[in-house]
Amino acid sequence: MRARLLRLCVGGGLVGLLLLSIGVVRASSGDRLVTFQGCVRQCEADECLDGATTLPLHLRALQWTCESNCDYVCQRRVTRAAQQQGRRVHQFHGKWPFVRVLGVQEPASVVFSVLNGAMHVRSWRLVRSGLSPSHPMRLWLSVFVVLGAWTWLCSAVFHVRDFPLTERLDYFSAGLNVLYILFLGIVRMLRLNSWRQTRVVALACMVPYVLHVAYLSLVRFDYGYNMAANAAVGVLSNIVWFVVTVQAYRNGQPFWWKPAVLIVLTDAAFSLEMFDFAPVADTFDAHSLWHAATIPIVAHWYMFLVDDARWDLRLEQMRKE
Repeated sequence: MRARLLRLCVGGGLVGLLLLSIGVVRASSGDRLVTFQGCVRQCEADECLDGATTLPLHLRALQWTCESNCDYVCQRRVTRAAQQQGRRVHQFHGKWPFVRVLGVQEPASVVFSVLNGAMHVRSWRLVRSGLSPSHPMRLWLSVFVVLGAWTWLCSAVFHVRDFPLTERLDYFSAGLNVLYILFLGIVRMLRLNSWRQTRVVALACMVPYVLHVAYLSLVRFDYGYNMAANAAVGVLSNIVWFVVTVQAYRNGQPFWWKPAVLIVLTDAAFSLEMFDFAPVADTFDAHSLWHAATIPIVAHWYMFLVDDARWDLRLEQMRKE
């Protein structure tokens, strides 16, 4: 059984690596609008030549330049005209034209990312006080807290300002977080109680991740491949946690149903990404609502994981008696 799971973990990474040919184009319909292109050229000619305009400090602090500010101003100008005339709103550079707040590009996604991270940080006390230092899951759940907080910090920074570095930090941390949830599920399913047992699973999961990051960093940053690889790991993770659900049911756990429900809710929240609509009030799009939906789910995951670890320990003690 354990050997089959190790092959499954490695295979998930290899499936992603075989999808290198999948790609997407980030150019958007708004980029091709003649009115937008003309607006940007005129703005740059009027505002940016010879340092004619100095941006406010809060914009410069977030690395806005005269040129990028012109791009934003023209996006908003074209969007307002479309809204007033009842025409469709276009995307620009692969993103919706959000109203920025104090220089923040996507304020709703930033707020919801911070709240998700706060839920992880808040769970630190639950994990540390709820499980004894000798419990094998205490370490892995503590790592999950740190990794989860880091993932959502990277998400918040990326949504503050979209640069190549912030984008990669967001994507790589999110991918690692998805992989770690799979790792936690395998550790729980196989009841691995020591580092000697767990390191094989950790290595089997980390090697494909390192190859994944190396390819995206050194060969080509392929958005389609990255999405497909994360989806493959997510599917494997769902399967593992459904197995955990069955195990919990067979062991008489009163809250055996929770991981299955949480998986379904997490997938339902992620499915919001399929409904890519123009932002409501120029602020709330499907992506930001996905981030909002995961906030309460995070708290319930930790409550289940701690309760499950306690129950498993109690069950083990009963078997010894």
